[in-house]
Amino acid sequence: MKVTCRKVTNENNVTKASFSWEQSNNWSGGEKWSKNMTLFLGLLNYVAEKRQHIQAHMKRHRTVILDNPFGKASSDHVLSPVFFIAEQLGFQMIALTAHAEGKFLKDYFPVVFSCRLRQASGSSKQVMTKEKEINQAYFRDHAPISLERLSDVKQMELFT
Repeated sequence: MKVTCRKVTNENNVTKASFSWEQSNNWSGGEKWSKNMTLFLGLLNYVAEKRQHIQAHMKRHRTVILDNPFGKASSDHVLSPVFFIAEQLGFQMIALTAHAEGKFLKDYFPVVFSCRLRQASGSSKQVMTKEKEINQAYFRDHAPISLERLSDVKQMELFT
């Protein structure tokens, strides 16, 4: 199979020239990540459509779980096309990553859980603590009803 690629510039424009897969392997780390992720999502979409006939007007709901997917990618011009394609194909991305900081996490992931190991007091064991961060602005713009569901809801006691 012959694959050609187009490069996305820092200004988020796609070049008119196409490059061979071999040439694209000499691009920067983030650019290589972008083209590889785009191909990966495209292949996942192809396989899913071959297994089950999906009509063009149907809304697709798929999830892809990625373990430390970003590598050298953190610039908007390499992340934006991948997340755009994922959205167009109906993919929700769940990323498990060690990136604690970075504006791109808040830009592309409306809910971020930060899980960290902490030393248990008086023991040699460690416990997991989690902190939940909800990107309020994202949900106000894209899914206001989801924002209500994500707010802190306390479970009622069954027996009192």
